[in-house]
Amino acid sequence: MSEVHYGVVQQAGRWRIIGDNLKFGAYPERQAAVEAARRLANKSLGQTVQLHVQQETGELSPPEVLGGEGEA
Repeated sequence: MSEVHYGVVQQAGRWRIIGDNLKFGAYPERQAAVEAARRLANKSLGQTVQLHVQQETGELSPPEVLGGEGEA
């Protein structure tokens, strides 16, 4: 089973979702970007997803492991 990594990071005052060949969103609040990234993870067709979230301080939290196909 393959694994996908997504990150929620702050760039230019907005929160974005990034990954391998992926960069989208411009959310004003971190939580909105995290929720969108979790929805994206649920559509990852059975792949395990590691979600890395940047804190307001700039530090990355340990990854949250999410399953695909609605398993969160």
